[in-house]
Amino acid sequence: MSFLRTSTSILALIVVMGISGAGPDALAEGADPCADALTPAQHIFACTAVIEGGAGSPANVEIAYLNRGLAYFATSDFPKAVSDFNKAITLSPQDETAYEARAIVFASEHAYDKAIADDQAAIHINPLSVRAYNNLAIALRSEGKFKDALASYNRAIELAPNEQKLYFNRAKSLASLGRIKDAIRDYDHAIALDPSLLNAYIGRGNAYGAIGDLAKARADFDHVLAIDPMNNAAIVDKLALDRLPNKRAQTDDPSVVTTAK
Repeated sequence: MSFLRTSTSILALIVVMGISGAGPDALAEGADPCADALTPAQHIFACTAVIEGGAGSPANVEIAYLNRGLAYFATSDFPKAVSDFNKAITLSPQDETAYEARAIVFASEHAYDKAIADDQAAIHINPLSVRAYNNLAIALRSEGKFKDALASYNRAIELAPNEQKLYFNRAKSLASLGRIKDAIRDYDHAIALDPSLLNAYIGRGNAYGAIGDLAKARADFDHVLAIDPMNNAAIVDKLALDRLPNKRAQTDDPSVVTTAK
């Protein structure tokens, strides 16, 4: 589920940290310029008219605050976005969507403690929200709480086992914990679900490099560069790989390393 019936550009910004959540369909349906406007500026104008018009139901006013908050977020006006999400929460304190949206703004501001609190509030309201579990894990990982992040990813994957980005995201936490072989398995799963997910090949290439399997690492970077020759991450990571000795790392357990990218 998207947060709301919003334009693609706003939705893309909102879910850049997240996954579509489990639950009911979009909250705002029908031809509504506040929900269906083509640009953030048009969203703001139309939603302000609903909010200030005084004729809308409390539910519609809450949705207008949510939609306008998304539009403010899309324009990087984070204080106004938070203010609108605050008002939406006041109007409907049991709507997890506003907490999820506000959490993304807090995370964008690196206020991870606030983001974690909001994602946890959303999960308390809706224990089936895949997006909240995923975004909670991202905030926890940003705080260096990799084990807690892993538990949150595990729950999200239980709820949405075919969502490729969850495996990609979990792989990064596994690598941070030194569980490189497990991370590679998650990258494999993400790629099996979506072979076009180039970042998964880059992540897997780095994981192979961390355990000294340089041939497989190069193969992953070369695959990305064959599709996207200007992919900066693949270029930089392959150059770094080429500076390493062309042999496997000597370690008793290659799934346990002290550092991982």
